[in-house]
Amino acid sequence: MQRSQGGRLIMHIALQGCLKSGPIPYGLTADTGGHIRYLLELVEALSHQPEVAHQIIVTRAFDAPHLGADYSIPEETLYPGVTLWRCRGASSEYLPKEALWRELPAMVEALVERMRNEGVRPDVVHAHYADAGAMASRIKTLLGIPYVFTAHSLGATKIPHRFSGSSIDRTLRRRIRFEELALVNADGVVASSDHEAQVQYALYRHYDPHRTQVNPPGCNLNHFQVAVPPKAADEVDIELRRFLRRPDRPCLLAIARPVRKKNLSALLTAYGEDPSLRDKANLVIIAGTRSNIAQQENEMREVWDQLITLIDRYDLYGDVAYPKHHEFQHIPAIYQWAASRRGIFVNPALSEPFGLTLLESAAAGLPVIATKEGGPVDILRRCQHGILVTPTDIPALAEACHHLLDDKLAWARHSSRGRRNVDFYSWSRHATQYLQAVSRLPRQGSRNERHVTSLLATDMDGTLLGHREGLAQLKGWLHRNPHCLFVVATGRSAGKALNELEAWDAPRPDVLISDVGSSIYLLQNRKAPVFLHSWQRKLNEGWQRTACQRLLDDHPGLTRQPPRTQSPYKLSYYIRKAYHDADGRSVRKLARSIEELLASNGVPARIVCSHGNLLDALPPNGGKANAVDFIRGYYGIDRACVITAGDSGNDLDLLRYGAVGIAVANHSGELTPLRLHPTIYWASGKSAAGIMEGLHHSPLNPPPARLNTHPPVPTGLSGTGEFNTGA
Repeated sequence: MQRSQGGRLIMHIALQGCLKSGPIPYGLTADTGGHIRYLLELVEALSHQPEVAHQIIVTRAFDAPHLGADYSIPEETLYPGVTLWRCRGASSEYLPKEALWRELPAMVEALVERMRNEGVRPDVVHAHYADAGAMASRIKTLLGIPYVFTAHSLGATKIPHRFSGSSIDRTLRRRIRFEELALVNADGVVASSDHEAQVQYALYRHYDPHRTQVNPPGCNLNHFQVAVPPKAADEVDIELRRFLRRPDRPCLLAIARPVRKKNLSALLTAYGEDPSLRDKANLVIIAGTRSNIAQQENEMREVWDQLITLIDRYDLYGDVAYPKHHEFQHIPAIYQWAASRRGIFVNPALSEPFGLTLLESAAAGLPVIATKEGGPVDILRRCQHGILVTPTDIPALAEACHHLLDDKLAWARHSSRGRRNVDFYSWSRHATQYLQAVSRLPRQGSRNERHVTSLLATDMDGTLLGHREGLAQLKGWLHRNPHCLFVVATGRSAGKALNELEAWDAPRPDVLISDVGSSIYLLQNRKAPVFLHSWQRKLNEGWQRTACQRLLDDHPGLTRQPPRTQSPYKLSYYIRKAYHDADGRSVRKLARSIEELLASNGVPARIVCSHGNLLDALPPNGGKANAVDFIRGYYGIDRACVITAGDSGNDLDLLRYGAVGIAVANHSGELTPLRLHPTIYWASGKSAAGIMEGLHHSPLNPPPARLNTHPPVPTGLSGTGEFNTGA
């Protein structure tokens, strides 16, 4: 296994279901579902990031001829840069997730031994599901490797809907204990939605919002957004038509694994008990693949027995399609088949941690009716392509179906909104945010590296530079305070900025933000600057440079600056003399009018004015303050430990952003709007002398340690019994 110099090695642990190279047989077992797709698409997205050298996925090896021979192979290459390891536990048979807890001590022992034998020490472990979280916790205890935890589905959310039977209750209690163990020792927690982070995780004693990051997963939606191949479309049409007497009617579509929490029986009941709904639409249920219901796992068999019983009770033959088999490539065709008939996608799950099918529906232009329990709340708030319902309210479910079937304008509105808004859920965005979070964790072998807890960000010309004695004092202060990350934010290009800093013998920054926040470079000692590509990927979001330039080139108050001042993420103009004044009021009025012009044309941008005669148009996510916030997050620094300094109009957002903003004495009248701002310190010293004055007024200190109101949990995992979680 080759590692590129300096890149991260990430290890994922995912023990459940059937994981292999090539096409995944989703629905083959109850645990072979969306979390595996999430994992594989996350890993693929991370493999394209230059910060990632290699990834290992650790899963469980088992012998199950009825499921296929692949699952006993010790190692596979999924694709370049990604290796799949299978480790043996105590048992060699396939086990559902509820039985995996007995395997964990042997799995930990096997994995640690393999890591030592192969000389593999990942920078971070990512645990998927509670069992993997408990395993990662033990590995951290043994080897000191940090880990992040993704629950995918939390046991505590199932308590209101738990099913009768003491054995299920014991299983649920054990799962919650393992989740508590994963949470108390995790260095970071990844949540898919605000609801999951603020409501679902908050049910746990050891939930820590400071370690929890909301990072909605991406979704590879290209196949859903473009017309499917004719062959796949024909195969789906033929398969569904053989069930239906009137196949061209609208349809209610559900795609889910046949497990109780997906609540498919509620949809069938709502449909079966409403004759007018049956008259308006067909019902299509895609619930995994099956050969013989009697040979399926217990829960899947019970769910299918219930569904078939309901179909028979309400005599729905000819109105309901429930095919036994489908290929993964058929799924986009199924959504498009439903959308072409003005259908509706329905997700009635008792709880849904995220809701990937809702994104697929949005991409296909298919409005949705979804449970208000969990992630769908966030998805529908962003995509605005459907209706939320209480999953146990059968009449409300039927009423929502009627509304979208009857109101053609509402259907069209939801369809177009979904197509337009779903692009937010990209894997490139998710991977960028993921790596920002991972970068805050301690890297292996980094104990002697500098640890930063505070940040000083300053403008360059007129603020940092201009007072040599003050500059020398600042240089000494930074040397005495190595915990402070030093950031220079300038409108100049990186090359010119570095030359100017050297000419003044200024302290070399740890981070250089150039071109008014449109480029970021990491400066490590005297090594060559490292360009931060992940920042420009963030700037791409919503940036319409060509349209913005066309509008600004035609503006009577502006003249475009020479090509050397332009960049892919910055448009620079001179402000004509008619708009110049001493206090900047005319310039501010011009800037507001330009922002309104761009907004009215659907071209979002940030407008920054400086020095009375310069105007820059930046991406909506651009600007010095946003760049500093990105760096603060990249290093995991508390915002309360950020101080900023500036002197002109392009520093307005920077000064507002800091816990304390220092306006140096030689500032321009463009800072007048900040006169009453409560966190601005107005220095009497010029340039760097003013910065030093502000630092003495409000020194940078690391944030106080947070108090843990819960007792510690033992981390030992021993014996052949349960892990001793102590939770």
